[in-house]
Order: sequence, then C-alpha cells, then structure tokens
Amino acid sequence: VSNGQADPQNATSSTVSGTGNINTAGLSASRVQFLESIHQGAVDGWKQCGVLPSLTAAQAIIESGWGQSALATQGHNLFGIKGSYNGQSVTMRTYEYYGGRYVRINDAFRAYPSNSDSIVDHGRFLRENSRYSNLIGQRDYRTATRLIRQDGYATDPSYTTTLNSVIQRYNLTAWDQEAFNNTVNTGHIDNLSIQG
Repeated sequence: VSNGQADPQNATSSTVSGTGNINTAGLSASRVQFLESIHQGAVDGWKQCGVLPSLTAAQAIIESGWGQSALATQGHNLFGIKGSYNGQSVTMRTYEYYGGRYVRINDAFRAYPSNSDSIVDHGRFLRENSRYSNLIGQRDYRTATRLIRQDGYATDPSYTTTLNSVIQRYNLTAWDQEAFNNTVNTGHIDNLSIQG
C-alpha cells in the first residue's frame, strides 16, 4: 500500500482512540482493540529502552498473530520470548531449525500477566541483550528492522520485508513520531542552580 505519506495529517486526533494516528481502516474490531492494548507500551518502550515503537508494534502483530496465537492468548507473550518471567512460563510446541531442517519440540516461553507486561519486557530484553545494542535508539524503522533480523531475532529470511510491510500498511511510524515528540527530558538532573 502507501508508505503513509499523508496519513498523519489526514488522521483524526489521537484522543479519539487508543491507537494514535495509525491507519486502522479495514481492521476488525478485535485487531483495533489489540493495537489499543499495545499502543502506550510501544510508545513508552522508546522512552524507557530506546526501542522504536513501530518495530515493537510490527513484531507484536507478526509474532502473536494480532494477539491470537496460543502463546499470546495463554501467556500474553506477544514476541515468542523463551524462558520465564517472574518465575512464570508456559510450555508450547515450537519449530526450531537444526541440522538443515525444522524439528518440532516443546519449549518454555515467558508468561506475562498482560500484553503491557510483554511489551515492557520486550524492550528490556532488547536493551539488556548485547547482540541487539545496535538497534537501541535507532530512529529509522528500515534500519531497525534490518538490524533485528541481522542480529538473529528471527531466522526467516523475509522477516525484515514483512516487518516493513506491516509498518507501512498501518502507518506505525506515527507512533514513532508520537514517542519522539513526547520525549522531553530523558536525562537526570544531578546538580541545579538558579541565578537571578
């Protein structure tokens, strides 16, 4: 579709819905509701961890099937992150690529109390895992989607193209702009003196 060339100007105010100025035309109510459930977390992820909101949203859409995958419905895990979260996990069947072929295995995935917790943990996971350090603070979604694939987040060779298509189709860069515009002071004041 388009790359969102005029969507932000033509969109209604972000106060109308919890999805901001993204393109929700043609989406079912459940998909709009899913976007509403991840909107604030994706924007906050930029402020807290330096992860681009459009990348977070596109990954959540793809990795969780719009929040409808078994992992998303049973464990609020929107990103397929393995392990446990605060001691909570859910065991699911998954495919891993070993020795030139896909093998079906059971593995533990992090289980979260909510989609919001999954979003926050996703940002923390990327920030704290050194192999993703090159995408922290990245402001261009095309670079971020290339880097996350290059850094090994997914083995699918078309992962970057898929992420870019989702970002463009739904104008998810509107969330990036929202995050950039709302980021007033990310530093800390250690010493302040007022004169006059």
